[in-house]
Amino acid sequence: MIRKTQAIVLRYYPFSNTSRIVSWLTPDDGRIATLIKGSQRPKSFFLGQYDLFYTCELIFYARERAGVHIARECSPMKMRDRFRHDWKAAAAASYLSDLLFRVSPPDAPHHDLFDLLDSALDHLAATGATASFIFWFELKLLEALGLAPRLKHCLNCESELLPGARRTKFSYSRGGILCSACAGTGAEGSLPIAPDILAILTGWQRARSSQAALSTQCTTWQLGEIEKLLGLFLSYHLDTALPSRSIALDVLRRKAAA
Repeated sequence: MIRKTQAIVLRYYPFSNTSRIVSWLTPDDGRIATLIKGSQRPKSFFLGQYDLFYTCELIFYARERAGVHIARECSPMKMRDRFRHDWKAAAAASYLSDLLFRVSPPDAPHHDLFDLLDSALDHLAATGATASFIFWFELKLLEALGLAPRLKHCLNCESELLPGARRTKFSYSRGGILCSACAGTGAEGSLPIAPDILAILTGWQRARSSQAALSTQCTTWQLGEIEKLLGLFLSYHLDTALPSRSIALDVLRRKAAA
């Protein structure tokens, strides 16, 4: 069966001297892999039609059973040239693409994941990368996966957490906040969370667009705390190592050479 879809290039690797296997994220088929035959030949009509972080129109022969499909045609819709000269934006895009490759179900529709990555790559290509944007993206991804941390009410007693509440803990293992009264019991896999950090995370989680993250002025210490807490949460609940995360955030901390 021939299928036509939008698709974002997540990664690719050689299949032979002239062909490649490409992993894509699509809205209707989820994560798929296609064989692009002869794409590395000098006169191949696939040359320049796909690359990392492109959003393409893809036509492929779909296998009846899960496996590697065969690409028939491919044409770029969004090429996002910034990633070819902005190394910080490229590092952030690499992490987001790697993250979606690891968490998106194969051969299963998930429009929210496609839309989230497509808009995130648009943002990075237009304005560049910041750590705040990456953390906002992670919160939105956890929400789309049904794994969003509970930040408004205590996991134990269900009491609402008031602004400025102190001596609270962030339980990355249980998936939310423990109030000061409950922080001492059942707090394995948890760390103290400062009121300002909780307020920032709550505001970003509620925000529907990335503007909240971009407009929040965070100190180096606050960004470090958020990086640590969300990193522990992601590792625990996604059950996967994310070396690309630490690489991307390290790149964003580096200053450009004089």
